[in-house]
Amino acid sequence: MSKQTKGFKGIRNNITFYLPFTWYFVVFAVCCLAGYKWLSSQPRLPDTAYADIFPLLIHIAVFFVAVMLSISLLSVLASFLFFLYKKNKQAITFKIATKPLQTKKGEQKQTVQLDIHPILKPFLGFVKIRLKYDEEHYSKKFSLIEQSQKKLISTAIAGTYNWKLPEIKEYQIEKAIIYFEDFFQFFSLVLPINTSNRFYTQPLDAAGKVMQATPRKTEETNTRIEELKRVEGEYINYKNFEGNDDVRRIVWKIYAKNKDLVVRIPEILDPYASHIYLYASFFAGGMPQNEIIDVPFLNYYKSKIWNIYRQLVQEGFEVRYVPDQPIAATNTNDVQQQVKYSISTGKWHNDKDLKQYVQAKDAAMVVVSSLSDAEQVKQLVDQYGNEISFVFVQLTNSLHQSGMGDWLQWLFVQNEKDTINEYRRKWNLSFARNKILNNEKRLKEIIAKYGKAVSV
Repeated sequence: MSKQTKGFKGIRNNITFYLPFTWYFVVFAVCCLAGYKWLSSQPRLPDTAYADIFPLLIHIAVFFVAVMLSISLLSVLASFLFFLYKKNKQAITFKIATKPLQTKKGEQKQTVQLDIHPILKPFLGFVKIRLKYDEEHYSKKFSLIEQSQKKLISTAIAGTYNWKLPEIKEYQIEKAIIYFEDFFQFFSLVLPINTSNRFYTQPLDAAGKVMQATPRKTEETNTRIEELKRVEGEYINYKNFEGNDDVRRIVWKIYAKNKDLVVRIPEILDPYASHIYLYASFFAGGMPQNEIIDVPFLNYYKSKIWNIYRQLVQEGFEVRYVPDQPIAATNTNDVQQQVKYSISTGKWHNDKDLKQYVQAKDAAMVVVSSLSDAEQVKQLVDQYGNEISFVFVQLTNSLHQSGMGDWLQWLFVQNEKDTINEYRRKWNLSFARNKILNNEKRLKEIIAKYGKAVSV
């Protein structure tokens, strides 16, 4: 966006956002003036009671409207001045946080929790909010779904808002524009407050393919688990043959080569092996970046990673999610919320490839995408395909019409189908399309060779 366009947009926003009255008031005023002129111009019979009473009724109506508007304006003005005083004293607290919501019908919506105090709501009126985020974007003006309050007059507002945002990521709030409106929503006095809050949108829970993974590491052996977990033996490293070993497990190929008697370490049922190390690569080296890759592909990938993690947790494993990029610290002690934050704030990058990222001795499951380097995936799968579960997320599935409602029901401000069609048209014209499709085809062939690998 050019500087000239930004400047014009800023002027337009300043005019529309900060007008002290609403369109309702404009329509009401025009109708009142038109009605007053029309009634005043009506012919009246002289020397009759009607001729004397009718002007009086008009003046009573005008007086009533003036009183009504004055009360509305004074109620808004009182709240506005109270908030302005507290703002000048730097006593305003504004907080915003992510809050997942599950409705009665099972539909999930992305909501944010807002808390503002001290603030005084106009008598029988409203407090509405508009948020500026990520430097140049503005939300719609909205009212909060407030929590029930026992106090008749409260100096705090706390509630939730179902905010439809285009991406699963962390958003930065730079300004909150507070609107004080009367009962009739005629007057709207505005005060902006600067803030530096952050919140993130979350991937939603959705059903998917059943994932199978085997724990390959435990961090401590002083706590037994209720269900024994099968731990596969080593297929690469062997141990020397001992007297109590089964001769049927001798690797005769190695004996024929160098006369060493070695056996594979057999799988065991370990009462302590409960840790699943989950690796999910956001590496996109060599792939061109564009809007399709950065929005629908990335959203889809994050949703798949989160639901894979959630499924493993539900199976009773202690899952350790290992991010491949620096993640900011969170304020929660809830491990699952920490993982959700790590996944939500992940980005495509070119810094750490699969070789640098995946620790094969610990990894139980590795998730790769259509942007992953096929050669590195092949090397990793060929070497550890029988030990590590590999999951290939086919990103182009995000543009298919079927199944989009489960994870896109809140993602786009515009109509969902229109947005999908728009992205599909851009995808069909994208220079990266053939390269990504060819890479997907090769990755599917690599993954299909191993029973522990799956494409989603």
